[in-house]
Amino acid sequence: MSGSAKVIELNMKMKIPKEKRIICISDIHGYLDLFLSLLDKIKFSDDDILILLGDFYTKGPKIHETLKYVIGLSQKQNVYVIRGNCDWIIDNMQDSEKEWLENLPHIIKTDDYIFVHGGLSLNNLSDLSKQDAWECMKNDAFMEKDLFFDKYIVTGHWPTVNYCHQIPCFNPIINDEKRIIAIDGGTIKSGGQLNAFIINNDEFSFDCVDSLPVFRAEKNQSESGGTLNITWNDRFIELIEKEKGGEFGIYKHIKTGQTLSIPNISVWTDENGGLCSANLATDYYLPVNAGDIISVDKRFSDKIFAKKDGVAGWINL
Repeated sequence: MSGSAKVIELNMKMKIPKEKRIICISDIHGYLDLFLSLLDKIKFSDDDILILLGDFYTKGPKIHETLKYVIGLSQKQNVYVIRGNCDWIIDNMQDSEKEWLENLPHIIKTDDYIFVHGGLSLNNLSDLSKQDAWECMKNDAFMEKDLFFDKYIVTGHWPTVNYCHQIPCFNPIINDEKRIIAIDGGTIKSGGQLNAFIINNDEFSFDCVDSLPVFRAEKNQSESGGTLNITWNDRFIELIEKEKGGEFGIYKHIKTGQTLSIPNISVWTDENGGLCSANLATDYYLPVNAGDIISVDKRFSDKIFAKKDGVAGWINL
């Protein structure tokens, strides 16, 4: 999809009083139960403004149910929905649903903030209709591009863990220098979570939910590693040797030349025959105290990949 972006402009003073919370949620991806749980956790009400930053119904377990729920929710005067790169026509979609989808904006603008799924391609914010519609929806690694803005751009699309090249973290990232805020918690990724980024009187906070089981740590563990987290853009690796037991292998990261132990289940071959990994591919070990409640992503024979306060890493058993 190409062409000019569709823009909705909201006057902050008239439509969104400062005392109201602006709640931003992105990349629900059909995880309706998580979405409902998050709305309940943050106590979303008609007194809030809810902005959904796209990619709300594809890939997950409840595609059609999520689509119908979001359409119903969008009828409220305090709910706004932006189109993402994965928000396309799906099987059994009704004509009214197709029309609703096609009419979704790519950008929502207020006096102080701009909300977009993927990002912007131009620094100039005076005429947002000149932004390319497709780049608004799909703008990979937007925060790492040489773009700086004079108001905050709130985005989804690119999971925040993909910006974490040393320690994996799924929490929102605020780049004050570039005025870019990334909120996608990687709902569909291993260890991911659904984030709600909250703006209230120009102060930022967030809350989150995930579907991971939890356990209570039985012993202390010191923090270690944290020199490499292989992200999607730098996913290419080379096998050095398989470890005993077959669960892990020693791999070299092509970009950095660093070697690390990676679970073989998180290694795949791309269409060109290259080895790749971008999940569980880190040398970071979480700091843990006995009694801590930890979210468990994957269990192996002698360690687990876990998450604590949005930060992911290894815990020895």
